[in-house]
Amino acid sequence: VGLADPLALTQAVAAYQGCHFIGMPECEVILAQCVVYFARAPKSIEVYRAYGNVKECLRMHTGPLPPVPLHLRNAPTRLMKNLGYGKGYKYNPMYKEPVEQDYLPEELKGTDFFKEGKT
Repeated sequence: VGLADPLALTQAVAAYQGCHFIGMPECEVILAQCVVYFARAPKSIEVYRAYGNVKECLRMHTGPLPPVPLHLRNAPTRLMKNLGYGKGYKYNPMYKEPVEQDYLPEELKGTDFFKEGKT
């Protein structure tokens, strides 16, 4: 089902918990409801493909993996702060609009893992 119906995971977890607490045979209706929900839900493999593209990118990468950008790194020590860890990081929930911020290492910029290759 994936991203075509993000609430499907909630349905599955609720069915699992309901069955766990109620037990058989009473929870058969919960299981049936979950099966019907998934059968009727739109399907998407977008996340599978994107995650597969990420793994392939890492597998095919030669040399050391690209570093995490400094502004995304946690800075729990004074040394890390002095080295620039976390500097300039924009915490999205503090902004009303989406923020302009890079999340990929420099050499991966322009890579769209939701497509087959680079954009």
